[in-house]
Parts: sequence; C-alpha cells; structure tokens
Amino acid sequence: MYRALAWLIVAPLYVFSLLPLRVHYLFGHLLTWLLRDVFKYRRQVIDTNLKGAFPGLDDVVRRKIASDYYRHLGEVIVEIVWSMTRSGHHIRSKGFYSVDPEGERILNEAYVGSAPLVVLLSHTGNWEIASDLTAYMKNPAFRPQDMTVAYQTLHSRLSEQLFLVLRRHRLKSKDSLVPSHKILRMMLERDREPRVYFFIADQYPYGGVYQTNTFLGLETEWFTGAEAVARKLHLPVFYIYLNREQRGRYVIKISQICSDASQTVPGEVTDAYAGMLERDILFERDNWLWSHRRWKNLWPYNCREEKEINS
Repeated sequence: MYRALAWLIVAPLYVFSLLPLRVHYLFGHLLTWLLRDVFKYRRQVIDTNLKGAFPGLDDVVRRKIASDYYRHLGEVIVEIVWSMTRSGHHIRSKGFYSVDPEGERILNEAYVGSAPLVVLLSHTGNWEIASDLTAYMKNPAFRPQDMTVAYQTLHSRLSEQLFLVLRRHRLKSKDSLVPSHKILRMMLERDREPRVYFFIADQYPYGGVYQTNTFLGLETEWFTGAEAVARKLHLPVFYIYLNREQRGRYVIKISQICSDASQTVPGEVTDAYAGMLERDILFERDNWLWSHRRWKNLWPYNCREEKEINS
C-alpha cells in the first residue's frame, strides 16, 4: 500500500524531470523563495546551528549564509528531480559531476590492492546524485554493482517508500542500498569480497555507539560503527567532499584517511573525518545541511525536548 502511494506521488516528478536543467533552476528560484520567505523551513534550526557554529560572526553575515543555504537547498532539490530521468553518464557529459583525478587514482589503487573499502561522505554538494560515482570517474576500477550505500531508515513507512522509490533508478543490485542497522553484519559476513561501502557519517547518532569531539567549536556526537568495522577488518578508509564550484558544477574530491584502520587508535578515524569536514565547511559555508538538527545540546533544541518530555 505505502509503496503504491509512493509511486503515485513520485510519478508526476518523473514527467516533470524531462524538462531541461535550466528550466528546473527557474523552479529552483521559486522553491528557494517558498522555503526561505513563505514557509520559513526549519528557520529556527538553521539560525541556531549557524549561531552556535559561528558565534563570532555578526547577524548580517549569518543571515547571508542562511540565505545562500536556502538557495543551495532549492537547487539541490530541483537537481535531484532533473536527475531522475538521466543516467550518471549523461550527468557527467553535461559537466554536472566530475571526479578529481588524484582522488580517483588513490581510490582505484586501494580497491585493486585491498578487499573492501570504507568511504565516509557528508551532506555537502548534491549528495543524492553523487551515488553514481563510477559514472563520473574516467577509469573506475570497480563497477556500480560493487558499491553499497548505507542509509538511515525513516520512522514513517510512507517516507521510507518515497526514499526507496526515488533511488530505484540508481540501484544496480539488491546490495546497492542497505539499511545501516544491517550493513555492519553484511560487511562482517562478506569481509573478503571486493566492495566499496559508503557511509554518510555527519548525521546525529540516534542510538547506538557514538563518540564525542569538538566540531565547529561545538561538542558533537558521531556514529562510530563504520570506523569500528573498518578497524576490525583492517580496511582502508577514505573521505569524500562534494565541492560545488558553481551552480550545476560539482567536483568529487577524495582523500585517504588511513590505509589500515586497525593501525589507528579508537576514535582517530572519526576525528580525522570530522576535521576534514570542518575544513571544507569553513571554506564553503553554505554547502552543508544546516537544516539538520545536528547538535541536540544547543538551545532551543534541548528546551524543546524538555517541554516534550514534561508535557
């Protein structure tokens, strides 16, 4: 039932996606205005995050970052719709996504010389379209069906089905998209199978094991599951940043965090990932998901949660 309802909702988007990208960007302007000025989408969350992360900036500068973020979010949404009827190779041919040559080289060499690889991403650039990584590489050493993306399951069954339906055209095998609560067991059971595992690792850790460090000047909790399994299986770990050079032009930049996570101390990989992400956010401040409730200890998040508990 929920799957059928999800298809009914998504079907018109497939028709709409056939329009040229430049037309989608016109709708992106409208969507930006609606999100920012009409609905004020998560305005309090965005303002709270920016004030916590950049307390030294004045209100005018923070408002400019917030406005630029709304524009970025509007463009990301229409780009996702546009991509629904485009292959990864078509997207690359339009210059939309490309991979830094040095990053491609080190990732290919690690794949050929190792078994599985762990890749840590974040909500930068257009993270949804980035899943077609091999299509954006010039000479990938691995195939699309050799990649697995971990995702957080959603509480709403309808939202979960919408999520899966929207990604259906990019799934190359049943192992392309795996819930995060199942992927660790999958990696342990198939520890010698050549495969690239992707984790979007910048989300708030709802439950499970986590560690805390300082990120953007704030006490921040992080998932540690990907690091833990990488250490257990002696896997190399990579970091990917989705750099937005301009509207409709993204470059995938790949860095190696370690060649063997078992040679690191607990928390070292996660700290390195957080440091790289912080560096990239400071360089491109509106190119991150500021509308996510990332820091639960910030007012008014904690005040809201206390009200919900006491009500």
